[in-house]
Amino acid sequence: MAQNPVHTDDDIAALTARVIDECGALVIMKADPSDTDDLVRRLDRDLDAAFGDESTEVTVRMVLGSACTTAARAIEHFVAALQLPYAATRGWTDFGEALNDRSTNAECIVITEATQLLKHEDYDLWQELIDGLGPHDHRSGCLYRGWRTLVLIDTEFRWNEWVFNSAHHAPPTPTNP
Repeated sequence: MAQNPVHTDDDIAALTARVIDECGALVIMKADPSDTDDLVRRLDRDLDAAFGDESTEVTVRMVLGSACTTAARAIEHFVAALQLPYAATRGWTDFGEALNDRSTNAECIVITEATQLLKHEDYDLWQELIDGLGPHDHRSGCLYRGWRTLVLIDTEFRWNEWVFNSAHHAPPTPTNP
């Protein structure tokens, strides 16, 4: 079972370039989650170089999907990772409102072991979280310039075995450059 691990600087550079090319989008990747730390460090540097300026710093945040298998656990981890207000911990509705209320200049959220995210919940809740996290791209707007990129990373095997793969839900299409 090939898992398409990312091991070299060139591999990580290619994945980073893909995220930069797809800023403001949902990016689903096949990669070994153990290499996510290197990818996040590279994204932090390269996204700032590509899109940052004296008034805008690109924020890169990482969440471990295997720590967010239920809605309650996901709320705890996302509130901490995204530095949401404490009120967002009260429940799914407050969490969703906090996600919608936050402003974004430039942000990249990386979820490693993404196939584990909300695996004990239903697909609609998973989709609601993905929609609430982003992605969106407002770089072309005159009054509001910002974007949010969401990167989901896991192995090819795990994507093939993803709990939400079914006839009713189209599986994500993870690709690599």
